Amino acid sequence: MMRTSLKFASISRRARSGAVAGMALLAASMNAGAQVAPPAAAPPPPSPFGGAAPAAAPAAAPTAAPVSAPTISVPSASTSGSFPSISTSSQAAPCPQTISTSSGSSTTSAAPSSTTSTVAAALNSYSAPLVGANSASPASGGLQQYQSAGVRPVPFGSELFCGGNITASTVGTVDPGYIIKTGDQISLYLWGSVPDASSTLVVDTNGNILVPGVGPVKVAGLAAGSVNKVVNSAASAVYRNAVHVYAAPVTTVPITVFMTGPVVAPGPYAGLGSDSVLAFLQRAGGIDPNRGSYRNITVRRSGQVIAHIDLYPFLRTGDLPAVSLRNGDTIVVGQQGPVVSVTGAARVPYTFELAGPSGTGDEILYYARPRPEVNYVALLGYRDAQPLNAYETLTDFAHQPLADGDRVGFSADALAESIVVQVAGAFRGPGSYVVTRDTTVGAVLAKLQLDSLADHRWIHIQRASVAAAQKQLLTESLARLQKAIYTNPAPTAALQQANALQATTIQTYISYASQVQPVGDVAFDENQDLNSVRLEPNDIIVIPFKSQVVTVGGDVNVPQTVIYEPGLSVRDYVKKAGGFDPLGDKKRILVIHPDGSLVINGRVEPGDRVLVGVTLPGHLLDVATALTQIIYQVAIGAKAAGL
Repeated sequence: MMRTSLKFASISRRARSGAVAGMALLAASMNAGAQVAPPAAAPPPPSPFGGAAPAAAPAAAPTAAPVSAPTISVPSASTSGSFPSISTSSQAAPCPQTISTSSGSSTTSAAPSSTTSTVAAALNSYSAPLVGANSASPASGGLQQYQSAGVRPVPFGSELFCGGNITASTVGTVDPGYIIKTGDQISLYLWGSVPDASSTLVVDTNGNILVPGVGPVKVAGLAAGSVNKVVNSAASAVYRNAVHVYAAPVTTVPITVFMTGPVVAPGPYAGLGSDSVLAFLQRAGGIDPNRGSYRNITVRRSGQVIAHIDLYPFLRTGDLPAVSLRNGDTIVVGQQGPVVSVTGAARVPYTFELAGPSGTGDEILYYARPRPEVNYVALLGYRDAQPLNAYETLTDFAHQPLADGDRVGFSADALAESIVVQVAGAFRGPGSYVVTRDTTVGAVLAKLQLDSLADHRWIHIQRASVAAAQKQLLTESLARLQKAIYTNPAPTAALQQANALQATTIQTYISYASQVQPVGDVAFDENQDLNSVRLEPNDIIVIPFKSQVVTVGGDVNVPQTVIYEPGLSVRDYVKKAGGFDPLGDKKRILVIHPDGSLVINGRVEPGDRVLVGVTLPGHLLDVATALTQIIYQVAIGAKAAGL
């Protein structure tokens, strides 16, 4: 029969020393009454919906830092000389990973803004969506949980508004493809047979600049890279070759554009004529994730729509319509259309807005890009106010009609006919093998060339499912211990004070123990038929080398490793380590074998570890019981940690 052993591997050097150091610290405080400051409580693991899972033990819950609302400052434009200077900066809205779709409002705390602008005031009163983790959730179970919680992933494209400050400045060169318009500035230089001269010319309302000695030259409507050629052509009709002319756009016209619709902070925004629609969306804090459309954005001028913008082609292929904005233009973000949320095994697990009032699975497949292993799709939604639940193949889903509010989960349900297992330790050959699902430990061992120093007695396997069960067991034991140290009554005031000091030390030990990660060892009985033990995916077959040493640790005076001597008892080995510590448990001495299995007060063999536990006073019986369990679990892990 197989025995599940309790051997653990630590995740850090500090955790590696935790098993022994924790017990030593416990014993020292009980002897001397020393106070040991408890460690900072580790944050609980995140929940699938962005919050923190309840702690397993009655520890103080960490306080979450408030999420700051976006801060947008729009200083007024200042003019210095002939070059107006504009500095328009804003901070993009916080990037939520999961948004609330429930009827109740969910708000985030807004950080005080340093600006007195009306935009900042609007942001401080903005009710932001629920913020959570952006981890992929299970395809079917995750859909149910998300639906029950009223949350869904953030909109596709929301990363556009998660950047830092968005700044517009007149400093720098003008894009050669920029179209010159009224108000832009052109630098002009003359030299040669005329006195050297330079000036900055402003494009007038007729689209001209006035070139000295030449007259008006029309430049409005030209690409910035063509201005010099046109000006030189006009000058050559007047000046001889000895006169040289150079013209270059140096700044674009400052404009004010109005942002409206479901954006974080609607209102007027200063910018430059060369700025894109996307830049102004960023300055307004981005599109509201619950109300705004990424696919229906219009630019209006003098009451007329001059451009329609769908951000999805830009997000997928980089295509964005070129819109030359002018002073007084209005950018209108439309109302959000039908949405479909995606979770599970997809490269792009977001909430997608359909192009029309309804769509099909093909549209979601194009944008969500499921991973190669996906073969099934779970679908939750409503049709005529009645729940819809479907589970279909990827091919069928491509033709599946979709509606507003649908939730899609991609999953890989194909059962592999082969698995991968690993071999470690005293053998020669490859370390990984692809075998059929019904392959046994004995079948793999029969194919291996074992080293002459391989210790056949302690061959075992490490299994992920066992490691998970061991971690759960350890977590539950720690919870019981923590409950015991705070609820165990003391018969006298002196003992009550002593208990308080001991509780602090045990809490430190709990912190060490919580960092231990099991490795999932499964040990075999001496007469176990290994040809009957089937392997699971990612199992590791461990073949230990023969050893000549015995390690003695725990509550002994001088923990050390000694050479194995036949005939010595477990107490003899404790004597070699200086004998028992004053709080050492003389009745239950653990003997831990190389495969992770253990016996109490048993025979010691080469490669074993001898571990002495700790005893507690009788009035701490509940604490002692819980602590003994954990010491068994954690201290056994010291072998894997090299203690």
